[in-house]
Amino acid sequence: AAMAYDAATGTVILFGGVNGSSALSDTWTWDGATWIQQSPATSPPARYGARITYNASTGNAALFGGTILNEAYFLGDTWTWAP
Repeated sequence: AAMAYDAATGTVILFGGVNGSSALSDTWTWDGATWIQQSPATSPPARYGARITYNASTGNAALFGGTILNEAYFLGDTWTWAP
């Protein structure tokens, strides 16, 4: 899974990963006490091995790349999280 701290909201963002046999496409935030599943209008396809970082100049997090489970290529797409 990809995870980063969002300084604008004071939360941690978690996206994707693998649950044993399937790549995941869910987005979660952690406020220090509770995990909350998010439902963005658009979302990246399921993947694992992606990287996410917080950009203080824009106040957004950016997710890059990853791999689709059982595929022999890496993704090169970028997505932003703007709560």
